[in-house]
Parts: sequence; C-alpha cells; structure tokens
Amino acid sequence: MLSNLGALDEEKAISADTLRNSQPLKDKVFDDELRKLVQTGYVKQIDSKLYLSKAGLFRALSRFS
Repeated sequence: MLSNLGALDEEKAISADTLRNSQPLKDKVFDDELRKLVQTGYVKQIDSKLYLSKAGLFRALSRFS
C-alpha cells in the first residue's frame, strides 16, 4: 500500500492514520503488522508518518513479479 501511495521516502511519507483508515483491519492487527514491518526494516517511521524503505520496496516488488 505504501508503494501504491508513493510513500517511498521521508518527503513523501504518509500518516499512520491515513494508512490505517485505508485498510480493512482491526487496529490491533494493523498495529502488530506495522510493528513487524518497522522491526524488519521494510517500513521507516518518522513521528507518525510512514514510508517504504528501499529494502521494503524491493520486497514488495518481488512479491508481485
């Protein structure tokens, strides 16, 4: 979703609430998944804004190829 929204660097980061509201997931599930993505380095978080890291972008693109 971050890739589709163009959140590929700090300047284009989107708020966690924007992402949360676009996904049909319960808040706890969303928070758990987001925490995992941040811990693995696929997603970077600056304050309450999120963007896809280079590793996350490669991972996302490899899943769809």
